Amino acid sequence: MSRTIPMQFQQRHIDVLVARFRALKQNYDTLGPTARVADLNRIRHQSACVLLQAPTGIGKTLMACELMAKFSPEERILWLWFAPFTGVLDQAANTLRVQASSLPLLDIETDRHPEKLAPGAVFVLSWQTVAARSKESRLARQDSDTGLAVDELLAFARSDGYRIGVVVDEAHHGFVRATEASRFFGDILAPDYVLMMTATPRDADAAQFARQTGYQIGGPDDWASVTRAEGVDAQLLKRSVKAARFIAQNADDAQLVAYEEVALSECAAMHRLIKKTLEDSRIALTPLMLVQVPNGGQALENAKTYLTETLRFPASAVRVHTSDEPDPNLAALANDPQVEVILFKMAIATGFDAPRAFTLAALRGTRDADFGIQVVGRIMRVHRLLQGRLLALPPVLSFGYAFLANSEAQEGLVAAANRINQMPEQLAQAAASTVVTVIGGEPGVQVARPGQNLSLLPNGQNCAVDNAAPTQVTGAAPTVAAGTPASQATLFQVLAGTHFVHGFSDASALAQTFQLDAQRTEAVTYPLRDGAPRAFVTEALPPLPEDFEQRLVHHIDFSRVLGDRLKKRSRVVERTTDVFDGGAVEDKDVWANVSTAAIAERARQIAFAFDDVDRRELLSALKTRFRQSLTDEGHELPHSDEELTRQLELVLVRNPNLVRDAHKRLRAEQVQLVPVHLMPALVSDYALTPAARNVYGVLPPDMSPQEREFAELLDTSPEVLWWHRNPSRRPESVGLYAWSDGQGFFPDFVVGIAQRTEGQGVALSEVKGAHLMEYDKAKAGARHPTYGRVFMVGKSSSEGGFRLWRLSGDQLVDDGPLEMPRLRYS
Repeated sequence: MSRTIPMQFQQRHIDVLVARFRALKQNYDTLGPTARVADLNRIRHQSACVLLQAPTGIGKTLMACELMAKFSPEERILWLWFAPFTGVLDQAANTLRVQASSLPLLDIETDRHPEKLAPGAVFVLSWQTVAARSKESRLARQDSDTGLAVDELLAFARSDGYRIGVVVDEAHHGFVRATEASRFFGDILAPDYVLMMTATPRDADAAQFARQTGYQIGGPDDWASVTRAEGVDAQLLKRSVKAARFIAQNADDAQLVAYEEVALSECAAMHRLIKKTLEDSRIALTPLMLVQVPNGGQALENAKTYLTETLRFPASAVRVHTSDEPDPNLAALANDPQVEVILFKMAIATGFDAPRAFTLAALRGTRDADFGIQVVGRIMRVHRLLQGRLLALPPVLSFGYAFLANSEAQEGLVAAANRINQMPEQLAQAAASTVVTVIGGEPGVQVARPGQNLSLLPNGQNCAVDNAAPTQVTGAAPTVAAGTPASQATLFQVLAGTHFVHGFSDASALAQTFQLDAQRTEAVTYPLRDGAPRAFVTEALPPLPEDFEQRLVHHIDFSRVLGDRLKKRSRVVERTTDVFDGGAVEDKDVWANVSTAAIAERARQIAFAFDDVDRRELLSALKTRFRQSLTDEGHELPHSDEELTRQLELVLVRNPNLVRDAHKRLRAEQVQLVPVHLMPALVSDYALTPAARNVYGVLPPDMSPQEREFAELLDTSPEVLWWHRNPSRRPESVGLYAWSDGQGFFPDFVVGIAQRTEGQGVALSEVKGAHLMEYDKAKAGARHPTYGRVFMVGKSSSEGGFRLWRLSGDQLVDDGPLEMPRLRYS
């Protein structure tokens, strides 16, 4: 491969970066060979570092190589190129060989010898090589038969007149957040020239880098920046990326659709369309399909099996690269026309060059914009065979295509697009004004930021101060009473600055009550009051018979729903949007298979929703009943018990009320009316608020704020003779079962109403918040065989009074304000 001539926009950035390094060199040269370390560090920290931000695929690596090749003949410099991962070291080295062939490439493992050093020489390495936490893994920083430790080699290079240049590729990844890498950079490397490149710059990362290393990058206004539009115009980047996500049209199927399989199928269809388009255009290029899988080996195996067995990709065309299964020939895979699909996890997203890639199936969701930028970057690049020809080729080749199994991925891609679109067209700004002045033969360094003036006495009192540590301001110590040693000050004295008053001698009556109540150790008993009812009537269900599972399945009529056993597909909408330009959405219907695993899980939730059944017995009985129904209706039986189970699961999921309705009908037949007796006393661990009309004379605990408000309304109403807070599922509870075919319902309150002739003068009431009324609206239609209608009471909002609600058809309607006389009539 021959050297690539930089394009005009790339050359502009290269020229500005070279000019900046030249100005920096002039300052170093002015200090002379005996410069003080403090002066050198002042220049390095303030001026050495420049950041280049650009979308992936725009040519950052090319520009870095050109900068190194152009500047190296002017400076005695040793370069270190840091790649983000060991897996892309060969990729970086190959680019340097082609693009900067004049620079000698050195191997960090074998070439750490002084005699190997040469002006412009480059070590290509990763941060893991020199900045790992364990000493054993930092082999390059130890003397051995293979050469000097990197630390000693750098010291020798400086003593031999070399200056150190550093290129950090994908600077956002690992470097800023890795303490060891930052320490090595600032303390050992101490580079004189630094180019940092990233597709995902962050102001916070730049500030953290400056704090950890002392090297200032500045803010976005100081960075070199290349826009996506420049890359598109130069046909280095595709026009945009189309993202497709999938929306189930049947709400019941939304959790059952195998979205991963849909994404893979649609991605494969687009991949094959692009492949045919390239063949028809007589372009000898095999496109590449990328598949991003979730963490976990099973997800990877499932995707690989689906690609080879269902989508019919040859096994040799599907390759894997993950941190668990790294492929040492990753770069070769990306260029091998026999490889059509690469499966990867997150590790491959950064620094991986795949210009053949047009399509991506994202099988995991991510809201992270940084990851989105890297993933989008994989399919934005334009292959060399297409550069300069896109306008004359079919438009389908001008886009990348991402198929998202999880809508969360859409958020990451959209956020990525927004950040890429916000990158301005901007050349690197000049560094802070760094001036070396020589007075009386003594050189000195001044650094002036905008708005600061340079001093005539650089080493005097008027010298501008740079990079000074902020003055630490500590708060005044808390005042402690005189004579009290700080070590003996109480917590309250330290926090409040006053003495803590022990005891309650000067406290209020309320405080004394609290003190006495806190000392109480015995439970408080509230007996049932005179005149209060002692018993109520409740609906109840008898214990289950031993053959309940058999009875249950015989209440299920499978004959009406047997056709659902073969409905293995669901219609979904494939919605496509342009992640960069937005605009109109494009919808089309596609058929998606339902997930076998999701169906099985959902079927078990449906069948085993009841605590009163034996799961093993019920499953066996369901399969027997289902098999018999198939036989009775003349259907061919499945070939295996496993297939029978799958068909049964599909029928249960397609008809989620099948088992529940049978359970309700069976239990409703067994509902009985029985008396329940109130407890003779209410026992509490602490004193309760007195109440005038409660059957125990107190406001019961564990009520919601709205229930308590309703209880106080009952307690102050002259229409109320007595009231009782009805507990749920207790021996003394008043319950309703027949109202919903066996589903238990325990109204919140049982109330004695003056002049109520129905229900023996007893009314039942249920209090619902606004967020639950619609959800539990069926309870507004419940009736007790003795006490009649259950009055649903609630508020439509937090403001205003209580209102009555009634069920009309299947709608919950406002039945007017709550007035106690209304409770006389059911």
